[in-house]
Amino acid sequence: MKKLCAFTISFLSLKFSLILCCLTEASCFWRIKNSEDSDGDLQRECHFYLWVIDKPIEDNFYNSVLNFRISASEYEFLLVMFFATDEINKNPYLLPNITLIFSIVGGHCHDLLRGLDQSYTQINGRVNFVNYFCYLDDSCNIGLTGPSWKKSLKLAMDSSIPMVFFGPFNPNLRDHDRLPHVHQVAPKDTHLSHGMVSLMFHFRWTWIGLVISDDDQGIQFLSDLREESQRHGICLAFVNMIPENMQIYMTRATIYDKQIMTSSAKVVIIYGEMNSTLEVSFRRWEDLGARRIWITTSQWDIILNKKEFTLNLFHGPITFAHHKVEIPKLRNFMQTMNTAKYPVDISHTILEWNYFNCSISKNSSKMDLFTSNNTLEWTALHNYDMAMSDEGYNLYNAVYVAAHTYHEHILQQVESQKKVEHNRYFTVCQQI
Repeated sequence: MKKLCAFTISFLSLKFSLILCCLTEASCFWRIKNSEDSDGDLQRECHFYLWVIDKPIEDNFYNSVLNFRISASEYEFLLVMFFATDEINKNPYLLPNITLIFSIVGGHCHDLLRGLDQSYTQINGRVNFVNYFCYLDDSCNIGLTGPSWKKSLKLAMDSSIPMVFFGPFNPNLRDHDRLPHVHQVAPKDTHLSHGMVSLMFHFRWTWIGLVISDDDQGIQFLSDLREESQRHGICLAFVNMIPENMQIYMTRATIYDKQIMTSSAKVVIIYGEMNSTLEVSFRRWEDLGARRIWITTSQWDIILNKKEFTLNLFHGPITFAHHKVEIPKLRNFMQTMNTAKYPVDISHTILEWNYFNCSISKNSSKMDLFTSNNTLEWTALHNYDMAMSDEGYNLYNAVYVAAHTYHEHILQQVESQKKVEHNRYFTVCQQI
């Protein structure tokens, strides 16, 4: 089976966190081709609610709470939630005698904003979301939201519960006066420009193009990159600042197309959020046959990881990712998890990932013969890459942030010798 990365460039002497850079190929377990997504959905937006109960959950708990179909592009997040909560609940020291559980707002991740815009009713202290029941009593929920900062910002403005954002770090969510209950787990891209320029200097790529989103984050990246580039004698052939507004973008799209298609720069940096006009631009250039060395961040892996890219040093994608510590128990969990306990057919989705992304023959008629159990046996025999995306890794950490928050609050109540009624651990959400 092909390797996920043809080569890895590590600048071990440089003191920055973004040291993992790889020429990507479409053979990864997590990285899904959106064109093969049965829903045709290009978004991976999800919002989860965490809360605790004072008893173990039944084996079929998630079959009733999460009884819906989820698109393949969002499935990683659901698996991360299953794994993280299962791992925490088996830890006798973190949340003893209580169980951490979760649900998805609205039942479908990509229906998040639609659900926010719809009216909801409160009957007997209950907010009625599809497939989610939120009792407005003493228990304190914690929300996990991402990866889009814009959608998460809207949700945070409409809610007062504590929220942990698991998308890429964004300065717009740092306003503690306006968003006192929002926390980010992703590290800043402080050294990203330094890492990219070091890569280009190493290969003597001195004439490059830059495409960024026309927002505060994009402008800050442009400033950092220019400073680093000047120090190393690297010149910007052009800078395309893509407006966020789709109507404005469409009036200028041909100008951006001409700029990149006629430029002699063979290396182009892309910096900005997916699911935006920036993504539309890239797909247009792809259709126009632009053959460049694309340098960007790992959140673009899903778009860039396509079999149409030829893997060589003259064109193709190179992505930068934050360094992540391997989660040792993830592989075993995936290969041994009880398929009857969780409502979504993990084996079928694993099969889809491998079918489209892991070089399994599409002509194989044996694909239809796999069942839930023997598919897990089959996956146990194949050593495919199970690395999480940056957002999946952030979500895993976000669940632990919430668990430690609950843990600290319980300790505070015990130390202050408060008399707490049965199942009333979190009477004051502001303390969370």
